Amino acid sequence: MLSDAIATSKNPTHLGRVAAFTHGIMTLGIIVTAVGYELVIRRPLGHTGDAWIVIIFGGPALFIAGRAHFEYVVFARVSRPRLIGILILALAAPPMALLLPLVVSLTAALVLAGIATADAARARGRPLEAPSPPR
Repeated sequence: MLSDAIATSKNPTHLGRVAAFTHGIMTLGIIVTAVGYELVIRRPLGHTGDAWIVIIFGGPALFIAGRAHFEYVVFARVSRPRLIGILILALAAPPMALLLPLVVSLTAALVLAGIATADAARARGRPLEAPSPPR
């Protein structure tokens, strides 16, 4: 998929750099998510501070943003469920201070599951999409 996009790109060097950057953002999102889950595992029923919410929601948001940017670079589009997922995380963050860390973590997991479900439904029964990097 990425190699095909690079091969069809008018500027393959730039596309390669941007793809590497987006993978870095996704990796950072995974690391921050792991830190958030480690916090929750240690104190699932404790107080949820603002920093915890930033970490628990920020990791998935970084991953989704990196994946959305990668999708744009390879396919010249961004799926609506990714944008909606980031928006849900941003809008849901303020009231999360009133909830347990376990519930905050579950909320983030449900948003990710929703995006994955929407992606699977979109791809069901369709052939693999051909890369079409933006011009």
